[in-house]
Amino acid sequence: MKPGTAQVKEKLPRHLLAMLPCPLKVPLEETFLHQQSSGLWSDLDPEELAFEGNANQSDFYKTVDQFHSADELPDVVITPGISSFFHPDFRTRFLDKDVFADAAGYAQNERFAEIGMKDPTGRVTLMCVNPLVIVADKAKLGDIPEPRSWSDLLNPVYRKQVTMRGHNGTFCETVLLTIGQSFGEDTLTGLGRSVRQGLHPGQMAKLAGTDNEAGTALYVMPYFYANMIRKRDKVNIIWPEEGAIASPVFLLAKRGASEAGRRLASFFTGAETAELCEQAFFPSPHPSAASSFPERKLLWMGWDLVWNRDIQTLTDAANAAFNQGFEQGD
Repeated sequence: MKPGTAQVKEKLPRHLLAMLPCPLKVPLEETFLHQQSSGLWSDLDPEELAFEGNANQSDFYKTVDQFHSADELPDVVITPGISSFFHPDFRTRFLDKDVFADAAGYAQNERFAEIGMKDPTGRVTLMCVNPLVIVADKAKLGDIPEPRSWSDLLNPVYRKQVTMRGHNGTFCETVLLTIGQSFGEDTLTGLGRSVRQGLHPGQMAKLAGTDNEAGTALYVMPYFYANMIRKRDKVNIIWPEEGAIASPVFLLAKRGASEAGRRLASFFTGAETAELCEQAFFPSPHPSAASSFPERKLLWMGWDLVWNRDIQTLTDAANAAFNQGFEQGD
């Protein structure tokens, strides 16, 4: 997996392709490699396993529609968000044909059961979620009231005062789809008017609370990165009243996986991985998961959007509506 390569389909590893958010990649890969060095995974060819940073895979996601046979796919794929693995081409060839099956052999804990995040069709497995919150820079916000709801970001008082994840005119699909579903698709143009720029969350964490003119009054960012802000006394972390937006990290486990693939799926859906996720501020649905913020709600867009609508068309329309407002000046 090479970032920045041409949009040509790559040969994937046989057993595992784990495209992980940065906060999860390091602890999960280190734990796995430690087990591997202890001989636990001695039957697996290291060349048939890949841990990748998801932020570097934008070119790869554009090639997902080029896969035509289940034999081309690893036993286990981990992919964050509502990616091209849910778009019509891949869905009709693989997801709708029951190539994958839910690998979590447990009922989700109460927090996740309440919002219905277990796939009702049994095709994909929820490994954890990346909760997205609002961060307010107290100095840049000044006397303007802090937002309490996601809908508050539409207020003209925040025009061009928000930073969120985005790059080259494409913005976080989970944020756009969730806000569109919760408040109406017509609200996305208003949200676009409020957003000044799209950045990687790591860049946001460095800017928030500083005097840098590139910073904004508000940021929509993962809770992990909000806790990494160096000038913590200069910001407030806001958990919106509807809940932090739940950006899912999904595991696709092949129904006909090899024995090694089934063991990998068990590892990534087990208690040890759940604990590592929680330590990185990625809540896990595992029943053993002990959350450090259990009373705080999560906001999930719902499976209806994923399975009963054309998610690719919806994502494209959401970005178009958002960009209509984003491209308007101050």
